[in-house]
Amino acid sequence: MMRWFWAPLVAALILSTLWAGLSAALTQRPLAVDGVLDLRGWDFRNNGQIFLEGDWQFWRDRLVAPADIAGGSAPHPALLAVPGRWTSQKVDGVPLAAEGIGTYHLRVLLPKDAPPLAMRHNQRFVAWDVLVNGERSIHAGKVGMDEESTNSAGQKAIAAVRPVDGVLDITVQVSAFGGYGGIPRALLLGDADSMYGDWQQELAFRAAFLSLCLSIGLLYLILYVLRPRDRECLVFSVMSVAIALVQLTSNTPLGSEVLYSLPGQLLGFLNNVMFPFVWLSCLASAALLFPGSLRRELAWPSFLFILAVPVASLWTLQFPWLLTWTATIGLILAMMTLICATALAARQRQPLALPMAIAWTVLGFANLALVHRIGFTGIMEAGYCFMLFLQAALLIDRLRHMLDQAKQSNARLAALNGALEDQVADRTRHLSETVDRLQLAQDRIVQSEKLASLGRLVAGVAHEVNTPVGTALTTATHLAQQVEAAEEAINAGTMTRRQLADFLAEVKEAAGLLTSTVERTAAVVQSFKQIATERSDETLRRLDVHDLLNELRPAMEVRTDAPNISLVVDSKPGLVLETNGGALTQVLGQLLANCMDHAFPDGRSGHIRVAAGMAPDGAVDLVVEDDGIGLDPAVRPRLFEPFTTTGRAEGRTGLGLHMVYTLVAGPLGGAVEMGDRPDGGTSVRVRLPGTPRTGGDTPPPPVPVVGALGMSAIIT
Repeated sequence: MMRWFWAPLVAALILSTLWAGLSAALTQRPLAVDGVLDLRGWDFRNNGQIFLEGDWQFWRDRLVAPADIAGGSAPHPALLAVPGRWTSQKVDGVPLAAEGIGTYHLRVLLPKDAPPLAMRHNQRFVAWDVLVNGERSIHAGKVGMDEESTNSAGQKAIAAVRPVDGVLDITVQVSAFGGYGGIPRALLLGDADSMYGDWQQELAFRAAFLSLCLSIGLLYLILYVLRPRDRECLVFSVMSVAIALVQLTSNTPLGSEVLYSLPGQLLGFLNNVMFPFVWLSCLASAALLFPGSLRRELAWPSFLFILAVPVASLWTLQFPWLLTWTATIGLILAMMTLICATALAARQRQPLALPMAIAWTVLGFANLALVHRIGFTGIMEAGYCFMLFLQAALLIDRLRHMLDQAKQSNARLAALNGALEDQVADRTRHLSETVDRLQLAQDRIVQSEKLASLGRLVAGVAHEVNTPVGTALTTATHLAQQVEAAEEAINAGTMTRRQLADFLAEVKEAAGLLTSTVERTAAVVQSFKQIATERSDETLRRLDVHDLLNELRPAMEVRTDAPNISLVVDSKPGLVLETNGGALTQVLGQLLANCMDHAFPDGRSGHIRVAAGMAPDGAVDLVVEDDGIGLDPAVRPRLFEPFTTTGRAEGRTGLGLHMVYTLVAGPLGGAVEMGDRPDGGTSVRVRLPGTPRTGGDTPPPPVPVVGALGMSAIIT
């Protein structure tokens, strides 16, 4: 059954080839004479499309504009046959150079009742422009006067054309650098509906063929991954992908649509590179399917000539015949090697011998027809399809065997899954217990950090209250001494008017000093009372950041109390938030403590700036920046991670910035970012969602920031 399955396909392929050749031989088509093609007797609807072949006017080494040709200012042209390559053509008895520039011109006379027309040209390995009646219609790349100004990338291969008074003046400008010049395939002119219909049909066919190639290649690759010992699956996968790439790199609608932006020379070289991949895959599959069947005296020359094809393509301009005959000899040797291998396999009664022999023979003759430009359009694809159908049949058989093996493997896997699930559950339980212990330890350390912060707060209270209280005690003691002296003077009757005036002045000054120190003490106590209250308050309340900073200013001055450090607070009224005041106070305290701990080591002097302002999107920005030593690169990527610190030797835990991140991203619902200032130091920006405004309120201007921040971390 298997041997007879291929007979109808082979017969159909042979008949199609003969019919195409016979039809082409019997059809008489008009040719251009002296640069004029008379198609006034041609019926585009009944006779179909026509190649614009014959003798065109030609200017060598010139890019002549259509206006110069129409106006008669162009030099006298020569005649050159189309189609044809410059490597095999002469002008006035002088051979044309393989590379260079040139201009073709043809005047086409059309019938009065000609339908709407379209033109197509697929040559994309050199740059060319086709101008019809002075307008650019189809093209490939950019035409230039030299190699530097020429580019073969990009193509428009089909376009509608409009005759003027029944005439098409066609000018083709060619820039051939890196590839042979000429028009190796004539332009095609025909009814627009028919041309575009054929284009879409060919595009759909080649896209489907490409999908088939890639699908089969992918399936064979999967089979090889599943069973690496089946190396022929890898070979068939490489062959399928190589055939797919041949489709993409050829002069076809699919290549024009998909690889539009690649240079033509690169596509041509890739197309030639795919040739060895296809035929070396055929030889490798024969060696794997029929072990010991390849004859070395044929195999090695086949390998060498097939591998030489891409190399020969690099010398096409110097030796135009080299590529054609290298490919021809390689194909003939490969076909002989494969046929001998299948003949030996057939004697051993291997079932795949006959179908593989037919497939390789069809593929070989299709390649030979393409190399020598005979047969019909798509003959190469027909050979590839034949090979792919065979591969598909082999693939189905392999899949059937693998499905049977997969069923057996599934039964074994089901038994293993039960044991694996028990192991996963046990590991998960242990991991969960470890995470709980770590979380408990982290909570304890955070609580310790809070207690340490409270200790620093109490120390600040003691320091800040001690100064005004000491001043008040000294003033009161001095005032008591003055009162006692005045009392003695009055009792003795020695008090003069001058002494009484001095006594009253000192009493007044002492009273003022006592009043100011007591008010200062009351303000400090009220500020720390506010901090203590907000630390324990988790409810949201509406507040103005400007007022909050003013209330906290004494506490902030205590936090930054050092002879070499100055604090600047910059804000404006109207920065209204509905937020957790206690959390915001803790954030500000931690940031100030971070500045004092890390920014100014060894008594270094500097400045700390706390600023608040409105962002363009309505959020409120709170900025704490210093001009200290900046961030340590070692901890920059982990600033907000717990236990990250450069002061562990001083007993610091590294939880300060982590608490800032936790409070900002949690209760405050904002974002925090930290980085270096351009002028040195560190800047932290806390962005908090603002409260929507009403009526005629106008937002304050954005907070002024000294320079742009180089943000090394953004946490939301």
